[in-house]
Amino acid sequence: MSEQNLEQKLIAAYDTMMERVHHLIDNAQQHTLPALQTHIDEAKQQAIELKELTQDEADKLAKYLHRDISDLSAHLSQSGAAISSWVSFDIELIEDRLLDVFSQVADETGLQLSQLAEQAKRAQEYHTGELTRIGTLACQQCDTLLHFTKTSRIPPCPKCHKNIFLRTKRR
Repeated sequence: MSEQNLEQKLIAAYDTMMERVHHLIDNAQQHTLPALQTHIDEAKQQAIELKELTQDEADKLAKYLHRDISDLSAHLSQSGAAISSWVSFDIELIEDRLLDVFSQVADETGLQLSQLAEQAKRAQEYHTGELTRIGTLACQQCDTLLHFTKTSRIPPCPKCHKNIFLRTKRR
């Protein structure tokens, strides 16, 4: 499988796993922190069973999902702002369905996700080669901004070629 095909496969699988997490949360009776992790694990396992991903690929994507949901939770609990401030650019650039999925995940698990805020402090770094959702990342070295309008692989910084980024927040 070519590198480009693998990347497209991983991006599509990340979006599918996020949809599955959303679907599982919709159907859950209790929205607790352990339930969220269980839902992520179930979406991951389903991707493996359907042979969409290998175990290693699914583990990576589950880690990225947990990181992004944790980051969203931390942002919402600290700022009380709307999701649009987390993605750091105009709502018009965001596909309606993607915003809906993130909104429902945030709304339905808001209280439980606030517990993830502490964990988010440990998992806020984004690295070259990882996948991320929509939003803006800033190079930790030179503050160059990378804007993502869809799920994408994080490239090295175009200015200084460093590999560590932080998600920016609109103020």
